[in-house]
Amino acid sequence: MKQFYRRLGAFLLALCTVALSAQAQIEPAAQYTTLTATQLMAWTPTGPTAVPANISTVPLALRQNSLAPQLNPTMSFSSKVNWCPDGMNNFVGYLNEQPQFNLYNFTHWQYLDVLTWFASPVGIPCRPWVEAAHRNGVKVLGTFFTDRAGFVALCQKDASGNYIGAQKLVDVANYYGFDGWFFNAESAMTAAEVTELRNLLKRLQVIKPAAMEMHWYDALISTGAVSYQNYLNGTNAPFLQDGTTRVSDALFTNYSWIYSQYLNASVNNANILGRSPYDVYTGADIWPGRNPQQLFSFFNYQGTPNTGWLDDYYVSGNLAAPRTSLAVFAPNITYNGGYTTFNNNPADYASFYQNDVRLFSGDDLDVTTADAAGTWKGFGYYQPVRCAITALPFETNFCVGQGKLFANGGLAVAKQWTDMAKQAIMPSWQWAKTGAGTVRVGFDFSRAWYGGTSVQLAGSLAAGASATVKLYQTKLPITATTSLDLVYKSRAAGASSTRLALYFSDNLTTPEYLDIPAVTDTLWATKTFPMSAYANRELAIVGVQATSTTAVAAYRLNLGKLAIYNGTPAVVAPKANFAATSTTVLTGQTVTFANSSTNATSYAWSLPGATTTSSTAVHATATYATAGTYTVTLAASSAAGQDVLSRTAYITVLTAPPTGSNTSLSFDGVGKYVEAGVINLSGTAFTLECWVKPNSFKTTSPYISSLMGMEDGGSNVAMLRIGDGGIDPNQVQFVVQVGATARKVNSAARLTAGTWTHLAGTFDGTTLRLYVNGVLDNSLAASGTAVANASFSLARNYASSRCLDGRLDEVRVWTR
Repeated sequence: MKQFYRRLGAFLLALCTVALSAQAQIEPAAQYTTLTATQLMAWTPTGPTAVPANISTVPLALRQNSLAPQLNPTMSFSSKVNWCPDGMNNFVGYLNEQPQFNLYNFTHWQYLDVLTWFASPVGIPCRPWVEAAHRNGVKVLGTFFTDRAGFVALCQKDASGNYIGAQKLVDVANYYGFDGWFFNAESAMTAAEVTELRNLLKRLQVIKPAAMEMHWYDALISTGAVSYQNYLNGTNAPFLQDGTTRVSDALFTNYSWIYSQYLNASVNNANILGRSPYDVYTGADIWPGRNPQQLFSFFNYQGTPNTGWLDDYYVSGNLAAPRTSLAVFAPNITYNGGYTTFNNNPADYASFYQNDVRLFSGDDLDVTTADAAGTWKGFGYYQPVRCAITALPFETNFCVGQGKLFANGGLAVAKQWTDMAKQAIMPSWQWAKTGAGTVRVGFDFSRAWYGGTSVQLAGSLAAGASATVKLYQTKLPITATTSLDLVYKSRAAGASSTRLALYFSDNLTTPEYLDIPAVTDTLWATKTFPMSAYANRELAIVGVQATSTTAVAAYRLNLGKLAIYNGTPAVVAPKANFAATSTTVLTGQTVTFANSSTNATSYAWSLPGATTTSSTAVHATATYATAGTYTVTLAASSAAGQDVLSRTAYITVLTAPPTGSNTSLSFDGVGKYVEAGVINLSGTAFTLECWVKPNSFKTTSPYISSLMGMEDGGSNVAMLRIGDGGIDPNQVQFVVQVGATARKVNSAARLTAGTWTHLAGTFDGTTLRLYVNGVLDNSLAASGTAVANASFSLARNYASSRCLDGRLDEVRVWTR
């Protein structure tokens, strides 16, 4: 056998006393953004499950949609788009910046109307995503997705006969600042219980704010059975409309429909009910192999030509005549559906972002051109961009909300991070290029003015060739005092030149050009353009053009910031913010504090206990000689004032252990774990081995404490863990996916809290064997090939409820 050192490395063989490399993807602060039905019914704004840090104060941006500036003006805003990633609490259940680059992210808000935060049992959207959505004019729905008992509990009444759960749902949404609820009832109930549930929905229509939306999923029917209808009909209509009484604001249909007759029936039945057909969101489940709608495919999942299933949403393919609205389930397929390894490997970010562009812009990655017949056209072919850039000032720094560096004013430090709250307004089109210049457009993760990215144009230009890129659709009134600021850097490119291309509503075919001066590539430059020549006109599109009189082999332009404003730039009060590259370090180890403050011109750091106790640098560094916990304070200042942020006991410093000392890795059972990267254990022979000393065992379902291995959402499974449904929480389980089935062998032995135990699980292609303290404890016949090629973790799988409370030592992985 061969021992795997390549990714686990020596630090797992001589483990230190704390999880120095551990990262909290689903952080403890977000614990109560997922509730049980019982917790929801007991929720109060001052109770233990209220999370003030999750309150969003960003209002829903006003959209002023216009067809004329679209790349294809013959479209329609009548149909709406509900975007429903599957398992948001697992992917992005955080409230603060995360020290991990490769979390799920999204940058195409301009095509959406609603984001459903799909989580269970009661999924409350996390603030960073609500804020990003609201800046773009997108509503966000929480999810009520429980078993029968949960829905019955929701329908409890008070002494006056009022539905307690209805008021709780409204109160929770109002408290946190999101926009309504998505109801997913997929457990059978009695007919009487369903009647109560429908009456609760009716009550919600009475008591909710007018802008709050309640969406119903097509599963449960009035008899109490679960029966998916796949379109609006007489069976599921009572959950949308009951005579003259509105029951829900929208119906999200199931996915087992093929061809347009299903949508035609929904349209007819909506008209009969007196409801808009656009209150019906015809569902498309784009996860591989589950339903007829297939991503990046012209065919259904059985290989039958489907003439382009997205075409079925439109009458005779006429984009100006949509039949119903569209609900897209599991679009996170571009993140964890096999199209990229980014979810396990941060280095593969380019493939994730490329596939997300492909999702909207088609196989050619450019929404300006129609993809060839029989290929994937992209959602952007069918949907116009919505415009939330409607008032001055407007500013963007092109930050996608994650990266492998963090820059402030162009000064960057290397660090992995994700925080959707820091995402800027993204380009309306990704991407829209015309012209003969072979210039590529995309996000640059190695250069940024603020955050982790800039927009880059790079490639070559033939003599006389040009490339024009439309970036933003706007609806901005220009006055005599309006100015435009551009922060940029460019590579010296001979006779090439770059210009802003500004399109105004009164002439959308001929842009006005503003020359961007050439600058030294190593520096970020700022250019201010007076806009008085365009006073009393409406700016509709902002783009850039690269051109050259002679051939240029290497052209590059990076855009770091774009700002349009009236008068002089407003002096805004600064907001201090920062995050450490690690909050736990050893004595003598350097920690960097990445400064994400905004609107500041100077900084003062206080670093008590560090070898250097103060700094005025943008990003500060510190080294501590003595073990302990230390506070870090940052004062960010500008002409408008000062903001001070102090993080008490923020840095934990541990005494560095002597070389070769006997130490272990400690986990807290909440959100600490080690991510070792992708390891391929697929085949017929491997062993997982470790020492474990649990502090405690799980007391709630699913009773699992993960020790080591991988479990990629039900596939790619090879794991040693403690507990599971149906066994005691202190029993050991070795689980391996053999072929298409997860095979499990459980120990006869029970572990004892506070006691070290040696465990080993082996698979040889025919049998799973589980050893406890060197003795074979149990085995299971399981012939076949292991399917296990995913991110390898210590003390977790993919869900924060499965973290280990205890210690690990001498972790080893062997293959043959």
